[in-house]
Amino acid sequence: MSDRPQTTQTSFDCILVGGGLASQLIAYRLHAERPEVRIAIVERGTTLGGNHTWSFHSTDVTTREALWLEPLISYRWDDQIVRFPGQERRLSTGYRSMTSDGLAAAVEALPRVTVLSDQIATGLSPEHVLLEDGTELHAPLIVDARGALTEQPLALAYQKFFGLEIETAEPHGETTPVIMDATVPQFDGYRFVYTLPISPTRILVEDTYYSEAPELAKPLLEQRTRDYIRAKGWQIATDVRTESGILPITLAGDLDKHWAELGNELPRVGLRAWLFHSTTGYSLPNAVRLADRIAAAPTLTSGAIADLVQRTSRKVWSDQAFYRLINRLLFVGARPDERVAVMARFYRLRQPLIERFYAGRSTLYDKGRVLSGKPPIPISRGIGVIPPERAWDFVARRQHLAPELG
Repeated sequence: MSDRPQTTQTSFDCILVGGGLASQLIAYRLHAERPEVRIAIVERGTTLGGNHTWSFHSTDVTTREALWLEPLISYRWDDQIVRFPGQERRLSTGYRSMTSDGLAAAVEALPRVTVLSDQIATGLSPEHVLLEDGTELHAPLIVDARGALTEQPLALAYQKFFGLEIETAEPHGETTPVIMDATVPQFDGYRFVYTLPISPTRILVEDTYYSEAPELAKPLLEQRTRDYIRAKGWQIATDVRTESGILPITLAGDLDKHWAELGNELPRVGLRAWLFHSTTGYSLPNAVRLADRIAAAPTLTSGAIADLVQRTSRKVWSDQAFYRLINRLLFVGARPDERVAVMARFYRLRQPLIERFYAGRSTLYDKGRVLSGKPPIPISRGIGVIPPERAWDFVARRQHLAPELG
C-alpha cells in the first residue's frame, strides 16, 4: 500500500477506475508524454495491481515500446526453454517479467498521479465518478478499467494457474525460464509447469492448465506444484508468496453485441474491451499499445477515448480470427489427451513463426504452416470445428459436465 496520504482533491484531468495492468500503464504513459495531466486511480483494493507477475516475449512489443517499458521490467532473460515428452528446445527469444509490486511502486511515485486505494466506485458517467462514501470526483476523461464483466457474449476455454515463489536452501541451478514443461502427468485438459529463475536461490513455479473449466482447485494445484519442486530436488527454505489466475481463451464471441450493451459514453479498457491475445489470454502487449494511443490522442475526453478504444478493440478482434480458429481446433476438435502432441508440433516450427504467433502478427504463410503438414488432429475432424457456432455448442454441452481435475 502506498504511503502517500489520501487526497482531498476531487478534480482531475483523467480518472482511471480500477488499478490493474491496463490502468497503470495508461497512467505511466500519460505522465511520460503529458506530465501536466492530473491523474487519479481509484482502486478498491489496498494495493495497485494485486499480486501478479506479467511476463512477455521480448518480440511481443516493438523496439520503441520496449524502450519506455524498460524501467518497469523486474526480470530479464536472453532465451527460454520448452519441454515435451521426448522433445526439448531452447529458443533464443528474450523473455521479460514485470511484477505487480514493481509496477505499483513506479506508478505511485509519479508526480500528479493520485492513488485512491480502498475506494469503491458506485457510479460512473463521462465526467464524474461517485465513490461509496459519497465523494464525487470530476474529470473530462473517465476510464473504466475494472476488469472483465461476469456476463459477456463469449465462448471461452481457460488458461488457469497456481504459482508458488520459493527461496531454496541451495542454488536451484536454473538460469533460463522454462515456459512450458509438459513432461508432467496430464490432468484437466493440457497441463504444463512454468518456471522463472529469479535469482540463484529464488524461483517461481506455476502449475498451469489449458482447460474447459474455470474452476481453480488451489489446494490440489499447490500440492502438484510442491510435488514438482520435490521431484526437481529443490529444497524449500522459504515460501515467498503464491499467485493464481484464470485467463480467457476465446473460441468465439459477438463483439458487436458486447459494445452495444456497454455503450460508447465511457472508454472500457483491458479485459473489459477484449484486449487480450485469444490463444494465450495475455493482455500486456495490447495494454502497452493502447496506453501509447491514449497518450498520443489529441483530445482527452471520455467520448473521444471511448471511440479510440472501440476502434482498437474491433481491429484486435478482427486480427485475432485465426487464433480463435486455432483455439476451436485445440479445444473442440482435439481430445484432451491429444493436446500435448498439438503443442509439441507447434514448437517444432521455425522460431520467427513462433515469435509472430505470440505477438499476434502471424503472416499468411505462418497460418498455412500451422495448419498444414501432419497435424495430430485428423483433418476430417478439424474441418468440423471451424465454424464459430460449434464453439457455442461446445460451451453449452460443457456446462452439464463436472470438471475433471484428476
